[in-house]
Amino acid sequence: MASGGLDHKICLWDLSGAGKVLEINVTKAENVVKGSIYALRARASVLASGGPESVVRLWDVKSGKGITKLVGHTDNVRDILMSDDGDTLLTASSDQTVKVWSMAAGRCIHTLTMHNDSVWCMYSDDPSLAVFYSGDKSGLVAKTDTRRAMEIDEGVSVAVCQEHDGIARVLSTGESVWTATSSSSVNRWLDVDTELEVETPPSSPQRERSTSSVSRVVQTSSPPVSPEPQANGTNEKKRIPHNAVLRLSNTALHPGVKNLERRQQDPSLTNLRKASEAIIADDLSIVVPIRGQPAETIEGQNGLIKHLMLNDRKRILTLDTAGEVVLWDLLKVIGDACIRPFWWLTP
Repeated sequence: MASGGLDHKICLWDLSGAGKVLEINVTKAENVVKGSIYALRARASVLASGGPESVVRLWDVKSGKGITKLVGHTDNVRDILMSDDGDTLLTASSDQTVKVWSMAAGRCIHTLTMHNDSVWCMYSDDPSLAVFYSGDKSGLVAKTDTRRAMEIDEGVSVAVCQEHDGIARVLSTGESVWTATSSSSVNRWLDVDTELEVETPPSSPQRERSTSSVSRVVQTSSPPVSPEPQANGTNEKKRIPHNAVLRLSNTALHPGVKNLERRQQDPSLTNLRKASEAIIADDLSIVVPIRGQPAETIEGQNGLIKHLMLNDRKRILTLDTAGEVVLWDLLKVIGDACIRPFWWLTP
């Protein structure tokens, strides 16, 4: 098992009982100042790490020596995913992007820009990472699917849900997506089938304007709920709402505009569009997550925000987010509520 922390060290541990078998001091090995480890991922004999240096470093787990570094992000690297074959790397960063790296080529091959805020975490159980989830500081969870795309930025990315706080962790199990935030509660959301066709956005005069300043906004406060993927009255096929689709890359022509131009030239092409070509092309488009409310919430307790060890070193006072103060007996491992609410006094 590999672990990394704010002490600038990466440690490898033998879980059979041998303890720590290797230690990599990033600061000494690479002569860097910002050597804290925010993200860590391993496959076979390669270990990938990232942190406030904005660089992804690859390490040999046998020798502990650096293999290479991947430069391209402009802010903290917050999470890393690695394909089972060890050839593809996904990195999430506070620069609001997810980068796709080729390990063989040692370079970034795509920069994905479906998020408008720092990307804090990712999850994928796909061996090739063709389907993955990502969560950002604003609370948005996106599901990206590139299985049917010739190029990664031709895939589809859908806004699944919107939390009230930043996404600390996201994962999928079966037909559910679980999210954890700074709240002590955990939410379960129904997953979205990204293999469905995306509905065609309605025509509007705005879409005929120049798209040089095209942008998008994800509504974060009490967002309207996108309708569930619904069957169309003519062909009875469920479709993904067009206003739930995120722009996957800003390096290509806006697909909504491109699709509109194609349909204006030849109406017969209406049903031959790619999923990513259904993105709204208005100068200002509101992205509405498909799931407006979680399917289930596991309520957490109030979080501790302050503590004070008493002079006997056997008891401790704690203050939680609800304003309740509890006196704990560390030897008996029990606590008694003292007062609520409570104005904390520093001795």
